[in-house]
Amino acid sequence: PTMLMLRSVGRMRVAAAAAGAGAALCSVAASRAQAAEPPTRKRAVHEVTLRVAQGVEGDFNHWLPTYLKQLLELPGMLGAKVLRPKLAQVEKPAVVFVLGGPGAGKGTQCAKIVDDFGYVHLSAGDLLRAERASGSAQGQIISEYIKDGKIVPVEVTVKLLVDAMASNGGKRFLIDGFPRNTNNMSGWETVAGADAEIAAVLVYDCPEEVMESRLLERGKTSGRTDDNIESIRKRFNTFRNETKPVLDYYSHKNLVHTIDGTRSIEEVTEDSQAFIRALEHKLSSRPAELKLHIYTNADSDADAYLPPLSERLQRDMAHRWGEGAVAVDVHTLSVTKSVKAFELDSLRAFD
Repeated sequence: PTMLMLRSVGRMRVAAAAAGAGAALCSVAASRAQAAEPPTRKRAVHEVTLRVAQGVEGDFNHWLPTYLKQLLELPGMLGAKVLRPKLAQVEKPAVVFVLGGPGAGKGTQCAKIVDDFGYVHLSAGDLLRAERASGSAQGQIISEYIKDGKIVPVEVTVKLLVDAMASNGGKRFLIDGFPRNTNNMSGWETVAGADAEIAAVLVYDCPEEVMESRLLERGKTSGRTDDNIESIRKRFNTFRNETKPVLDYYSHKNLVHTIDGTRSIEEVTEDSQAFIRALEHKLSSRPAELKLHIYTNADSDADAYLPPLSERLQRDMAHRWGEGAVAVDVHTLSVTKSVKAFELDSLRAFD
């Protein structure tokens, strides 16, 4: 019995020693693993917008994935995603607002642009007069405003324009005599701003004495109740006081193109055609837009061997595609916290 007890005690001492050694090894391994794990670095997400000229768009799309793979081999780079809208983007109708005082020649030139370029001409005044002639309650309200040379409420005018555009289904519109004041302008932005693009504002400039002479001559055969001297001068006053702020606003956005309307119809038409040709070239050569998300260490831009991401992208795009072919815009965000289901670490690079 004594011998058996000694043997049992010996075995217990050996087991304890082995357990102690195992715990020590685990502690050492844990310490080594902890020492080997790199310190947590701050991350950044760069939202990149690339606007690519149409002439190189196809080749650019093939080149971009290879370029991004090479970019990600640089220190501090973690990953990238190329983004596109879930739904295909639909081309918005392009709208040209045509402005000028009464009798400046807007209607005449719009008719010629329709014949030469296939634009759809919508006259705010014609739409209002048609509604007025319909005999509706809304038409009676419009009649009172037109007689007094006042501007019809914006809700009425914009609805008539939007309905006419929708029923036509075209892609190029000339909207004649609109917007005449800032209220018209804000009403358009509210109702139609998301569904149509203001491509330009075409202005026919003409002195009031020339326009007055034209309108009085037109009044002999037009049958329009507002082609009389009293209404004409009220309309001049309205255009002078209320439309100028609209022109100032669109001029600030570089959308206004002015043509001298005092000359012969043929001369004005020639300038109008040149303007539309230039506009069509601009609309047909608009750059395609791509979106990227690039993930980096937040402090990688500070490394001496790695220039800022925006600078690198601009330099690389210009070197490969030429100056101005690809415009680069970078917006950088810092990652403050990453949240993952079940504490999964499968996407550590994006923490």
